[in-house]
Amino acid sequence: MKPYESLTFRGKNLRLRKLCIKALEDYPIDVARVRYLTTESTTMFRVDATDVNKYVIRLYSKFDSSLAENKTEMYWLTALARDTDLRVVEPVARKDGEYITLISMEGVPGEQRCALYKWVPGVQLANHISTRSYRQLGELMAKLHNHSQSLNLPDRISPKRWGKIFYFPDELVVYDKAEYASLFTAEQLSTLEAAIDRVTPFLAGMYRKKNPMLLHGDMHYWNVHIFRGELYLIDFEDMLLGYPIQDISICLYYLRNEKKYAELADAFLDGYARERNLPSFNKRDLHLLWMARMVNFVNYVAHMDTPEDAKPYIAARCEELDGFLAKMA
Repeated sequence: MKPYESLTFRGKNLRLRKLCIKALEDYPIDVARVRYLTTESTTMFRVDATDVNKYVIRLYSKFDSSLAENKTEMYWLTALARDTDLRVVEPVARKDGEYITLISMEGVPGEQRCALYKWVPGVQLANHISTRSYRQLGELMAKLHNHSQSLNLPDRISPKRWGKIFYFPDELVVYDKAEYASLFTAEQLSTLEAAIDRVTPFLAGMYRKKNPMLLHGDMHYWNVHIFRGELYLIDFEDMLLGYPIQDISICLYYLRNEKKYAELADAFLDGYARERNLPSFNKRDLHLLWMARMVNFVNYVAHMDTPEDAKPYIAARCEELDGFLAKMA
């Protein structure tokens, strides 16, 4: 058997498919077909059951989440299914009642973590950006926050906190390492350091406030589906313990270069305010959170993408960071 790392992208996915088929034996469904779906930070396969129901099985990345965080995700998703009628992705319990499967197989390195979810209908909201859909999205986020605020988290729940720029578990910080120096100009490194110096005390200071709560942590138009005019929220893997402005900032971050940004942002905030009081924040707060996300993404792209893809992304984000830093000078 060939070593996993020597396989092509397709070869790795074929082997991971076998791993998923093995994992599915522990779930109460009769599998008819398993097909590769996508690879982002995680790899997912579509699962068709013999009773025509559809599912997605997700293999978690060891770089982006821990087992403890996966269990926190399952805690909140099952609570949302129990307590609300919100259209959010729903996990499927194994035959033993657990939601996370730990599985190993010859030819795949290490122990893998995976979970099964019911299929979410529709297409990405990215294809249907409008003031109407963003007003709906604001309402959805506010309802999600209302539910989160009602929860009394058990001690076993331990989500990450966005209290620093590099906040993911075991996150590799590489932007300032010699082996990645070819990706950055001296000016870009100076920009990143200046942004880190500006943002770090702001992030740390947020957690001096009381009563942080569970947040989605990655709520944007690629993690929302629209189907028959209704929104469905997916991908809770990056969920964190924090404050509503953090979720709001992430959602607006992806709109920041849209020509109709002001109109869309106003619709989103209006929708939020219909269901929950808006948190107090100003444009500077929003931009500091955007800067934190940019620096994090630049670092991630540096070690996850090819140099050909990473360099233009780094250049574009550093140019944006320079603009924000100039406004704050």
